[in-house]
Amino acid sequence: MVEVLIERDDEGRVQVVTLYGDESPEGLAAATLVEAPVLGMKHYLHLDPEVSHEGSVLRFRVDRSDLFLDREIDAIMETMVLGLRALAQDRPGKVAVREVGLDVLV
Repeated sequence: MVEVLIERDDEGRVQVVTLYGDESPEGLAAATLVEAPVLGMKHYLHLDPEVSHEGSVLRFRVDRSDLFLDREIDAIMETMVLGLRALAQDRPGKVAVREVGLDVLV
């Protein structure tokens, strides 16, 4: 099973995303959805998110160094979350999305 852990701060903003993937079609789809925000932050917003990839685990920390880009970053990250939730709904038992730190809704 593919699992995505989304960590949010006290304001409900996505801070860290960790994908525990595999080579299944669902794993590849989840990896694409998780990698897309990294590309958007790097190439569109010119930010530098911390990314690590060890085996089947992909993890990134959102670069929130520019406070003026919070709205754009949130749009990118929440689009990823919506895509992952849709994938999990379409593939029950094969994809799980877990969120921590949801004290405040965005």
